[in-house]
Amino acid sequence: MKRREFLKATLATGVGLVVQTGPWFLKYGLGEAPIKYGVLIPLTGGLAELAADQKAATEIAVEEINAKGGMLGRKIDLIIRDTEFNAAVTTRKAIELLDNEKIDFMTGACSGFEEMALNDLAKKRNILYFTLPQYMLDFKKDFFKYSFGLNVTPFQSSAAGAKWAATHVKGQKWHLLADNYSWPKMFVPPLEHWAKVRGKNFTGITWAPFPTTDYSTFIPQVRAQKPDVLFIVTWGSGQISLIKQIREFGLAKEMKVLFMVSEVPWATAAGLGSFEGMYAGMPWYWKLEDQYPAAKEFNKKFFAKANRMPAGYAQPAYETPHLLTQVVNEVKSLQAEKVAKALEGRKFKYLKSEAYIRPCDHVTIQEFYFMKGKAKGEMANQWDFFTMVESVSGEDILLSCKEKGM
Repeated sequence: MKRREFLKATLATGVGLVVQTGPWFLKYGLGEAPIKYGVLIPLTGGLAELAADQKAATEIAVEEINAKGGMLGRKIDLIIRDTEFNAAVTTRKAIELLDNEKIDFMTGACSGFEEMALNDLAKKRNILYFTLPQYMLDFKKDFFKYSFGLNVTPFQSSAAGAKWAATHVKGQKWHLLADNYSWPKMFVPPLEHWAKVRGKNFTGITWAPFPTTDYSTFIPQVRAQKPDVLFIVTWGSGQISLIKQIREFGLAKEMKVLFMVSEVPWATAAGLGSFEGMYAGMPWYWKLEDQYPAAKEFNKKFFAKANRMPAGYAQPAYETPHLLTQVVNEVKSLQAEKVAKALEGRKFKYLKSEAYIRPCDHVTIQEFYFMKGKAKGEMANQWDFFTMVESVSGEDILLSCKEKGM
């Protein structure tokens, strides 16, 4: 055989073998490159513990997807960057992922300012963005046709809390204690609305400077209002301190105390039994494993990875790649327009009851849960802080698309 004929035959045989059994770098060179899933979360800084849960949950989801054949028959490569809890760093590292790593999908954030930074970049680049914290992009000024989020909105959380309190707590006087910055202020309009609808006396707001970990000067101001229900909007280290101080002042014995949103890590840091006699709202709680087998399996995998039970912020981090893979495999495309269109109106069910994405503003209509804190002696383990008392869901706790002008 002549040298040219030999090389031609060898190359043809080699290509066939590579496609079937060859090493990954040769297979990708022939057009089977992995799909790159970029995640930007604050693995250092004030919300590092929640971000660690987001990371572990995403890893579990991607491992499951790859084990079932990946996305479009291709492996998903997970690329994670630490935003350092800084908006400028968030934008810089997102640009690096887009320009250097050539990611196919961008997701992440654990706070509002990270979410806004990534959404602004998505608008400029005209790319899909999936946010993980509370979805704050549902009003005209921030809305982008390719941005989605499977978490609840501040409006949903507040309206659900107000509706629950109006139905289940006796007494007419409501009051709000909150940190004075943009996120807690988003809870005020639905609280005022539901107070008016249900004929409650909303006595106003006690604002605490942000950031603060000492609420001792504000608790007497709250007590002077003599509310029947005290709503609270704080987060992170501030909420941990406030949980402890409410117990020290005995405030929960005088009124119903409802943290509009809380997380197991804050209760854990405050101490066993720290939420006794108080209430908290959550979009997801690990004890949902008692109702949903998928949640139980997820908790098992998460515990094996992190040696603890997951916080609620793990739920959207886990569900997002699963939903995205399902949609991409259906439309057989990575194009933003096609994927976004398929996501609008999409129903899905993973770690809790069925939810769906409202087309006009991309809000996920879903259940929001209310918990009552357990005494230390009632806790079955170190993460068993709450008894689930009820859930609230539906578009009746949202502004309509017409009201939003969308």
